[in-house]
Amino acid sequence: MEMTTCSICGKIFGASSGSVCPACRKTLDVVYDKARAYLRDHPKESMNATELAKAIKEDGRLVEILMIEGRFDTGGGDEQADSEDEKKRKRLLEDLQKNLSTPQQRERGATTYASDRHGTGKER
Repeated sequence: MEMTTCSICGKIFGASSGSVCPACRKTLDVVYDKARAYLRDHPKESMNATELAKAIKEDGRLVEILMIEGRFDTGGGDEQADSEDEKKRKRLLEDLQKNLSTPQQRERGATTYASDRHGTGKER
């Protein structure tokens, strides 16, 4: 197991859970809950780590570490990129659906197993 130094308290620990020791991780979780609740209650506000730390009365370093870890959506999402991702997902889904049907099913249209087996669908 690799040993590393906690980025908060400076203690050496087994680095199985990132750059923060288990004791400081518990503290970070509490700060995260407070920050998440504040951001949920104030959705229109735009603030940096220092402003958020002052608002929740916590150490700014802890909020910065949470942001570095990616525990907050920092906004700035590009709507065009989001729509491109959505288009790509739809294309992949359509390709998957095409590949799941057999060539015979594509020729005569989609049918179910029961209609193929018992002749309740289209005539053969």
